[in-house]
Amino acid sequence: MARHFRAHRSTGFGVVALALAGSLSACGGEQPLDSIEVKTPTTSLDGTDATAMRVYSPRGRPMDDEKGFVWLGPPETLGGKVLEGDPKIFARFDHMKGGMVAGLFKATTGKIEVTFPFTEHATILEGEVTITDGTGQTHTYKPGDSYLIRQGQVVLWEVKGKQVIKSFFNITEPQ
Repeated sequence: MARHFRAHRSTGFGVVALALAGSLSACGGEQPLDSIEVKTPTTSLDGTDATAMRVYSPRGRPMDDEKGFVWLGPPETLGGKVLEGDPKIFARFDHMKGGMVAGLFKATTGKIEVTFPFTEHATILEGEVTITDGTGQTHTYKPGDSYLIRQGQVVLWEVKGKQVIKSFFNITEPQ
Protein backbone atom coordinates (compact mmCIF):
# COMPACT_ATOMS: atom_id res chain seq x y z
CA MET A 1 0.00 0.00 0.00
CA ALA A 2 1.39 3.40 -0.95
CA ARG A 3 0.70 6.74 0.69
CA HIS A 4 0.61 10.06 -1.15
CA PHE A 5 1.34 13.55 0.05
CA ARG A 6 0.89 16.88 -1.66
CA ALA A 7 3.92 19.03 -2.37
CA HIS A 8 3.39 22.60 -1.18
CA ARG A 9 5.64 25.46 -2.20
CA SER A 10 5.08 27.24 1.13
CA THR A 11 7.39 25.00 3.19
CA GLY A 12 11.03 24.01 2.92
CA PHE A 13 9.96 20.35 2.95
CA GLY A 14 7.67 21.12 0.01
CA VAL A 15 10.68 22.54 -1.81
CA VAL A 16 12.46 19.21 -1.33
CA ALA A 17 9.33 17.37 -2.45
CA LEU A 18 9.11 19.55 -5.55
CA ALA A 19 12.78 18.89 -6.25
CA LEU A 20 12.19 15.17 -5.88
CA ALA A 21 9.24 15.31 -8.26
CA GLY A 22 11.34 17.26 -10.76
CA SER A 23 14.15 14.78 -10.48
CA LEU A 24 11.82 11.88 -11.17
CA SER A 25 10.77 13.59 -14.35
CA ALA A 26 14.39 14.40 -15.26
CA CYS A 27 15.32 10.74 -14.81
CA GLY A 28 12.62 9.66 -17.24
CA GLY A 29 9.85 9.09 -14.70
CA GLU A 30 6.53 10.82 -15.21
CA GLN A 31 5.38 11.76 -11.71
CA PRO A 32 2.63 14.35 -11.21
CA LEU A 33 3.99 17.39 -9.36
CA ASP A 34 1.25 17.33 -6.74
CA SER A 35 1.47 13.62 -5.94
CA ILE A 36 4.68 11.86 -4.94
CA GLU A 37 4.38 8.21 -4.00
CA VAL A 38 6.06 7.21 -0.74
CA LYS A 39 6.24 3.48 -0.09
CA THR A 40 4.98 1.84 3.08
CA PRO A 41 6.93 2.34 6.32
CA THR A 42 8.71 -1.00 5.86
CA THR A 43 10.31 0.17 2.61
CA SER A 44 12.65 3.15 2.14
CA LEU A 45 12.26 5.50 -0.80
CA ASP A 46 15.03 3.62 -2.63
CA GLY A 47 13.20 0.30 -2.16
CA THR A 48 15.41 -1.13 0.59
CA ASP A 49 14.17 -2.51 3.90
CA ALA A 50 13.36 0.53 6.08
CA THR A 51 13.51 -1.55 9.25
CA ALA A 52 17.23 -2.16 8.64
CA MET A 53 19.65 0.35 10.15
CA ARG A 54 21.34 2.64 7.58
CA VAL A 55 25.11 3.05 8.02
CA TYR A 56 26.72 6.20 6.63
CA SER A 57 30.40 5.49 7.25
CA PRO A 58 32.86 5.13 4.37
CA ARG A 59 35.67 4.26 6.83
CA GLY A 60 38.28 6.15 4.82
CA ARG A 61 37.15 4.91 1.43
CA PRO A 62 34.85 6.64 -1.07
CA MET A 63 31.11 6.15 -0.72
CA ASP A 64 30.27 3.59 -3.38
CA ASP A 65 26.55 3.34 -2.67
CA GLU A 66 25.21 5.57 -5.44
CA LYS A 67 21.87 3.74 -5.38
CA GLY A 68 18.88 5.96 -4.88
CA PHE A 69 20.49 9.38 -5.47
CA VAL A 70 18.20 11.71 -7.42
CA TRP A 71 19.08 15.02 -9.04
CA LEU A 72 17.45 17.91 -7.14
CA GLY A 73 17.55 20.37 -10.00
CA PRO A 74 19.43 23.65 -9.91
CA PRO A 75 20.67 24.86 -6.49
CA GLU A 76 17.98 27.57 -6.56
CA THR A 77 15.50 24.74 -5.86
CA LEU A 78 16.80 24.58 -2.28
CA GLY A 79 17.29 28.31 -1.70
CA GLY A 80 20.71 28.56 -3.36
CA LYS A 81 22.30 31.13 -5.65
CA VAL A 82 25.30 29.94 -7.69
CA LEU A 83 28.31 32.25 -7.29
CA GLU A 84 31.00 30.11 -9.00
CA GLY A 85 31.09 27.01 -11.16
CA ASP A 86 28.26 24.75 -12.24
CA PRO A 87 27.43 22.74 -9.10
CA LYS A 88 25.01 19.83 -9.32
CA ILE A 89 23.10 18.63 -6.26
CA PHE A 90 21.69 15.18 -5.53
CA ALA A 91 20.07 13.46 -2.56
CA ARG A 92 19.00 10.05 -1.36
CA PHE A 93 16.00 10.26 0.98
CA ASP A 94 16.05 7.46 3.54
CA HIS A 95 13.38 8.90 5.87
CA MET A 96 10.57 11.42 5.33
CA LYS A 97 7.91 12.03 7.96
CA GLY A 98 6.18 15.03 9.50
CA GLY A 99 8.56 17.71 8.24
CA MET A 100 11.65 15.60 8.97
CA VAL A 101 13.90 14.33 6.18
CA ALA A 102 17.09 12.27 6.47
CA GLY A 103 19.47 10.66 4.02
CA LEU A 104 22.52 11.46 1.94
CA PHE A 105 23.32 14.62 -0.04
CA LYS A 106 25.92 15.08 -2.75
CA ALA A 107 27.16 18.33 -4.34
CA THR A 108 29.76 18.80 -7.06
CA THR A 109 32.34 21.58 -7.45
CA GLY A 110 31.10 25.14 -7.06
CA LYS A 111 30.25 27.97 -4.69
CA ILE A 112 26.67 28.67 -3.64
CA GLU A 113 25.04 31.19 -1.34
CA VAL A 114 22.27 29.30 0.47
CA THR A 115 19.38 30.46 2.61
CA PHE A 116 18.61 27.22 4.44
CA PRO A 117 14.92 26.26 4.05
CA PHE A 118 15.22 23.89 7.05
CA THR A 119 17.33 23.29 10.14
CA GLU A 120 20.01 20.75 9.32
CA HIS A 121 22.46 18.58 11.21
CA ALA A 122 24.97 16.98 8.83
CA THR A 123 28.15 14.94 8.89
CA ILE A 124 30.63 14.97 6.01
CA LEU A 125 31.35 11.48 4.66
CA GLU A 126 33.46 12.18 1.57
CA GLY A 127 35.24 15.23 0.17
CA GLU A 128 35.40 18.66 1.75
CA VAL A 129 33.18 21.70 1.93
CA THR A 130 34.01 25.18 3.21
CA ILE A 131 31.08 26.93 4.88
CA THR A 132 31.07 30.62 5.78
CA ASP A 133 28.24 31.84 8.01
CA GLY A 134 26.63 35.27 8.24
CA THR A 135 29.16 36.44 10.85
CA GLY A 136 32.07 35.69 8.50
CA GLN A 137 33.18 32.58 10.40
CA THR A 138 34.66 30.08 7.92
CA HIS A 139 35.37 26.40 8.46
CA THR A 140 36.41 23.61 6.10
CA TYR A 141 34.57 20.39 6.96
CA LYS A 142 36.21 17.04 6.19
CA PRO A 143 35.02 13.43 6.59
CA GLY A 144 33.82 12.90 10.15
CA ASP A 145 33.11 16.61 10.81
CA SER A 146 29.54 17.65 11.67
CA TYR A 147 27.67 20.94 11.71
CA LEU A 148 24.28 22.44 12.57
CA ILE A 149 22.71 25.18 10.46
CA ARG A 150 19.39 26.71 11.49
CA GLN A 151 16.49 27.33 9.14
CA GLY A 152 16.75 30.80 7.58
CA GLN A 153 20.53 31.13 8.05
CA VAL A 154 22.46 32.33 5.02
CA VAL A 155 25.79 30.60 4.34
CA LEU A 156 28.36 30.34 1.58
CA TRP A 157 28.83 26.67 0.62
CA GLU A 158 31.98 25.92 -1.41
CA VAL A 159 33.10 22.57 -2.80
CA LYS A 160 36.58 22.78 -4.36
CA GLY A 161 37.18 19.07 -5.02
CA LYS A 162 35.20 16.74 -7.28
CA GLN A 163 32.30 16.39 -4.83
CA VAL A 164 31.20 16.29 -1.21
CA ILE A 165 28.83 13.72 0.28
CA LYS A 166 27.16 14.24 3.65
CA SER A 167 24.57 12.48 5.73
CA PHE A 168 21.84 14.84 6.83
CA PHE A 169 18.85 15.19 9.12
CA ASN A 170 16.58 18.14 8.31
CA ILE A 171 13.61 19.56 10.16
CA THR A 172 11.34 22.17 8.60
CA GLU A 173 10.02 24.45 11.29
CA PRO A 174 6.73 26.38 11.00
CA GLN A 175 7.27 29.95 9.83
